[in-house]
Amino acid sequence: MDKHPIFIPNGFQIYTKPTEAAANFVLQHIENDHHGTAFYGGGGLGKTSAQQFMTDHASRWLVDESDAPIGVASRLIMPSGARRSDGAFYTAVANSLRLTNADRLTPQKGKERLVNFIKTRCGQAQQTLMVMFIDNAQRITRAEYDYLADIDEQITDAKLRLFVVFMRQSDASGVEVADDWSDYPSHMLRRWFMGSHPFLPLTGLDEVTHALDRFDGSAFWPTPDMPFTRYFARAAFDDGWRLASQAALIVDVVNAIRSQANLPPSNAWPMATFTGTVRYLLANVAAKVPGFREFTTEQIADALSVSGYLRLEYVRANLLMREAVA
Repeated sequence: MDKHPIFIPNGFQIYTKPTEAAANFVLQHIENDHHGTAFYGGGGLGKTSAQQFMTDHASRWLVDESDAPIGVASRLIMPSGARRSDGAFYTAVANSLRLTNADRLTPQKGKERLVNFIKTRCGQAQQTLMVMFIDNAQRITRAEYDYLADIDEQITDAKLRLFVVFMRQSDASGVEVADDWSDYPSHMLRRWFMGSHPFLPLTGLDEVTHALDRFDGSAFWPTPDMPFTRYFARAAFDDGWRLASQAALIVDVVNAIRSQANLPPSNAWPMATFTGTVRYLLANVAAKVPGFREFTTEQIADALSVSGYLRLEYVRANLLMREAVA
């Protein structure tokens, strides 16, 4: 890349505590011999980023007690719109996984391509487990769960294992969070929904500090000696400053902004506005302020405003937008 990943939409992912919790929950259900599990949550919490991280870095978390790999991972996005046949379903899945250029597949051919994809990925890695993340899984219909069950049975017959992670946005606007596992029939519950879990935002100072620390020492570009923070604030970084060292001040500014906007106290921070705030602080403040040494309260408040923090928080609190944040 000739452009820093921080400027590219979904150009980078960082390992956060919510991602760690999701990975551990998936591993728990794999160990319990379940076939799948579900996460649910509102918009902007970081569900997509977490799936991207876990798919791209499966060797870091999809491991046994001795850190030996136990499987491979893939991710697809379930498209919106009505799919009125099994053929339409398999075409949508194949297109999302980039398995075909054909406009339409027959149901049998679509099923074969998906099964062969799983077999091939497992065979290449010499593993027997495929963890498949399905983003926007709330778009899956009852009939399509049965199509997935057909795939699951064929994979089992091949002496392999498919574990499906359904990542579901709670509703069309992403506001109300609900776990509706009890609405499914018993055979579907047994296969896919023996466990479900809310996907949470960054919660509390410790998790915010941990996430900020990823920019200081885990996210690098273009060389391993150039973490994101150093790239944008080299002099300050080399003098000992770290983004994570200002976590307490950043959280204090967030709390002050919430209070001024008459929002209820909260220690939760969705990834959408967290990463937007960090991007602005690094790229528009640290990189451009002459002699930068650390962020001020005013600079942090400006970054939160640019990120749309209050807009999303008003929606999350299910309040009407006020003129102050319009």
